[in-house]
Amino acid sequence: MKKSRFSASAYPASLPVITAVLLILSYPKFGQGWLAWFALAPLSYFILKSKTLKAAAAGGAACGFLFYLGILYWIYPTMRAGGVNPAVSALGLVLLSLVLSAEFLLVSVYGFLFKKTGVKVWPYLFALGWLLLEHGKMYLSLKAVWFPWFMLGYTQWDYAPLIQIASVTGVYGLSGAICFSGALLGSLFALQASVYKKVLRFVPALLLFAGIWVFGKGSLERAAAAVPVKTFKAALLQPSIDLYAKWDAAEAGNITAGIESLLAGVKGADLVVWPENALPCWIDDSDCYGWLKAVVSSGTAAGSFVGSVSKDDGRHVSAFLLDGKGVITASYNKRQLVPFGEYVPLRDFLGKYIKPVAALGEFVPGDAEQRLMNFNGLKIGAAICYESVFPYLFAGDTRGGADVFVNITNDGWYLDTAAPYQHFIANIFRAVENRRPVVRAANNGISAVIDPWGRVLAKTALNQKTVLEASVPLYAEQAVFPLYGQWFALAALLIVSAFLLAVLFL
Repeated sequence: MKKSRFSASAYPASLPVITAVLLILSYPKFGQGWLAWFALAPLSYFILKSKTLKAAAAGGAACGFLFYLGILYWIYPTMRAGGVNPAVSALGLVLLSLVLSAEFLLVSVYGFLFKKTGVKVWPYLFALGWLLLEHGKMYLSLKAVWFPWFMLGYTQWDYAPLIQIASVTGVYGLSGAICFSGALLGSLFALQASVYKKVLRFVPALLLFAGIWVFGKGSLERAAAAVPVKTFKAALLQPSIDLYAKWDAAEAGNITAGIESLLAGVKGADLVVWPENALPCWIDDSDCYGWLKAVVSSGTAAGSFVGSVSKDDGRHVSAFLLDGKGVITASYNKRQLVPFGEYVPLRDFLGKYIKPVAALGEFVPGDAEQRLMNFNGLKIGAAICYESVFPYLFAGDTRGGADVFVNITNDGWYLDTAAPYQHFIANIFRAVENRRPVVRAANNGISAVIDPWGRVLAKTALNQKTVLEASVPLYAEQAVFPLYGQWFALAALLIVSAFLLAVLFL
């Protein structure tokens, strides 16, 4: 293939830093998502101007390390609050950021290798590579250990028209589009051409943005005219329990009293949703279940969705569906546990040095295939805490017939940092991807009801002690992503593979 002619000016080593900063600003709490569309331009230019593979890899790694250090800063206060000493807490943040920087290192190496395709083709291939990277790290999380907290598309959570494309491609497609915009812009700075020609070359990015926007506006217009096939009233408990005092026996009475006080204010709800591990005890203990059954049966709700640790066939993080009399009718065990929070990866090696941050120690993951909960004919897909960042869990439950998703979490671990906000926005994308409402109850917030178009119908503030009562609308809307979303990744893989063979052998 014909090589591109780039300008000979030196490139500043600070460019990867600029990309890292722009991406950090795109995420909560800064929330400047529009910056993401340009964020990868500096890194792209850096890759294109790098003289060696080593230089490109080093720039990508530096960018990734600084970015993850910026958005995962909350790891340090979380570990400190869990009793971990300052040095180990800092080391944990640094090591996690260093490991996750491999994503940026990998995509930068990929970008450097594909410079041979020419500046006209490069941005397209770089965007496809980014899309495959996000698919790949999600698959890695399924088969091994990874922390797929960051997806480029998440930066657009606050722009309702733009996120509608996720119903077709998943968040991956939006990530690819954002990457393409930045990559194309960066490549234009590396190209020797007139300003006029550079502007013309940026038109495909503008057209792609416009297409996504028009698709989204059309989806929202149809949503405005859609009529729910059914609604139910949910009451979301947000007790705002101090997580680090929760398992103190002296606090149990205060916790149960606080929950009873919240429940007393619930009137006319169909389903009361408790947050993850709301009980100050194990549900298997007779006294614990006895209290739970009594408070549930004394209310007026037809059902309750309760999070608790359990000892069924192992130590599980679980959710239970109870009827109006307090009888357990269904249960769910968390499938995707939090590394180092709920279990220690590579226990034989790391277990000597690291203990789980969770006060209760290690847990066992639930079965990959679990029956959906049935609440008066309504099929509920359950997701506990960290599981909200895994599209394949939600897509699988949608294919299984889920009508609504209930996500329960305990973000008290994260204190008053950006983490609860980062965690919350993933639920917006799961709603859009599956065209299903998501009901989220969080111990200290953010609790919310999100409709199938990612619109937040009601939500609480962080650290607010309250009950959020809201109607949850169910629609007949169907999404493409759960059924056919994988075909976009397969198509991208075929295209990239074809060009890779050409680069290596032509």
